[in-house]
Amino acid sequence: MKSQELKIRKPFKNGRTRLVDGELKRIKFSVLRLDSGKRFQEKLTGLELGIVLLSGKVEIEAAGKKYRLGPRRDVFLDPAWGLYLPGNMTWKIQALKKSELALAYAPGPKKGEVQLVTPEQLVVRHRGKDMFQRKVSDIMVSQVSAKNLLIGETINMPGQWSSYPPHRHDHHKPPAQYYLEEMYLFKVNPFQGFGFQRVYTDDRKLDQALVIENNDVAIFKKGYHPVSAAPGYELYYLWVLSGPERIMKVVDDPAHAWLHNI
Repeated sequence: MKSQELKIRKPFKNGRTRLVDGELKRIKFSVLRLDSGKRFQEKLTGLELGIVLLSGKVEIEAAGKKYRLGPRRDVFLDPAWGLYLPGNMTWKIQALKKSELALAYAPGPKKGEVQLVTPEQLVVRHRGKDMFQRKVSDIMVSQVSAKNLLIGETINMPGQWSSYPPHRHDHHKPPAQYYLEEMYLFKVNPFQGFGFQRVYTDDRKLDQALVIENNDVAIFKKGYHPVSAAPGYELYYLWVLSGPERIMKVVDDPAHAWLHNI
């Protein structure tokens, strides 16, 4: 697998920018940018949708109700807002100020409940030690009754690693491991910074190092996938997972699992 098949880099435009659309079997992903007062609507058929506000303030109408998300200055300064939508419904959005949103899709139920996720409902953990410290926020894990989607955010402090020790979830062997394909959307603060994403398998038939910049997307069908931030720069990524069962159970790289005990 070539590095260009693992990283997606496209300029974001006003309106919808489709970023993952066929590269993965289960996940589709777009970024939606709206100037203040602008609107967008979509009909969901066979897909559930997790909406995460990256910046701005919006009002969303779905299933006869209106939901406000925000305000959020950006992903580094303020906690997330989210809205889960089950399949087979039309939703509409209006930006109350200039806004950017992440739209993550996976195979969905025929019906279900629209669920708003506020900053108070996030599960926030500070994980790791030494040079692999990060803040992880669950947005749509225990918070919603999705069929497939799992969504959250991670922020690496400058010079720190995450998804570390390296882990994978590319085989479906319950109860030890559950298959989940995954993608990351990255933001960097300050925006001109960079980070690195490694993706590799035990046999090294896949072993790629990706240079990550602001607004890049990385996709993972298999392999371990640790991330590092360059010194001086915070590195954020929105993570989206989907698999045949909505269970997060991973396997560490045995060569590095000892790091849990230091």
